[in-house]
Amino acid sequence: MVAVAVVFAVAGCSAGEAPSAALPSGSAPPQSSSPPSNPPSTAATAPPPTAPPLPAAATQDTPAGAQSFARYYVEVLDYASHTGDVQSLRRLGNCETCLAQADGIEKFFKSGGHVEGGEIRITNTESVRFLRSAALVNITYDQATGKSIARNGKTENSRALRSEIFALTLGWSKDSWNVQKMQAVE
Repeated sequence: MVAVAVVFAVAGCSAGEAPSAALPSGSAPPQSSSPPSNPPSTAATAPPPTAPPLPAAATQDTPAGAQSFARYYVEVLDYASHTGDVQSLRRLGNCETCLAQADGIEKFFKSGGHVEGGEIRITNTESVRFLRSAALVNITYDQATGKSIARNGKTENSRALRSEIFALTLGWSKDSWNVQKMQAVE
C-alpha cells in the first residue's frame, strides 16, 4: 500500500460539457464523407483535485479545535495519497509515522505509481483527552475498496474497511496544532 495502512481517494466532480455553437438559421451542418480521424470525446473531464482548506476551527486550542485539526489531517493525508502532493502533509506532522507516510507517498508517485478507489469517509471524531496545548483524538472512518498501481502495472488491492480508528496525539505550538504521533487503534 502507498505508505499508509489505508488507500484514500479523492472524489472528483465532473465538469459539464460546453454548449455547442448554434448554426445560423437556414444552414445545414457540414457533411463529411469520411469519419473524423479523432472523434471528439463525449466524456467530461474531472477537475484536478485541490488540497482541502484548513478549517477556522482547526486553529483553536480547544477540544473542538483539536478534533477539527485531526479531521483536517486525515483529509490532507487522503489528498496526498491520491495526488502525490505531500507538501501540506509535511507541514502538519513531524512524527516518525507522519514522515514515513509522506516519504512513501512521494516515492510511490515519483516512480510513476497512482491510486484508484479507496474512498474514505470519516464517521466520527472524538477528543479522548485534552489538556491545554495537547490532545489525543480518535478518528473513526470507513473506506471503500481500492488499489495502488505501480508504474510497471503491478497492482495491490485493498479491501473495504469499516469503523477503523486512527489515534492522533496532537501538540499546540504558537497558533497551530501538529501531529506528534499517529497510530492505528485495534
